[in-house]
Amino acid sequence: MQFYLISGLIFAFFVAIFALWNSSEIIIRFPFLGEFATSQALVIIGSAMLGALVIMVFGLVKSFKMNQQIKKQARTIKDYEQIIDKMKKQLDEKQLKKENGAEI
Repeated sequence: MQFYLISGLIFAFFVAIFALWNSSEIIIRFPFLGEFATSQALVIIGSAMLGALVIMVFGLVKSFKMNQQIKKQARTIKDYEQIIDKMKKQLDEKQLKKENGAEI
């Protein structure tokens, strides 16, 4: 976990340095919406933040699905353990009846 945090901070540092080196004003054009002028550094940092946000959303969705699957498998394991216990009891009862029947 710490490796990812440190790697993310290093990457953010390099993005910030890159953005500062490219701080000239640029014109952004959107189809059908028009255009506006802004700092290139703002566009670079905004793009990096938007990318991080998209990755976070996909990670949360994956984590949610994985947790749901883990809960489902835990319920299945619990059900099978109950079945195994029930069958062991039945087997023990049959062996006990067999032993009692052989003694008589």
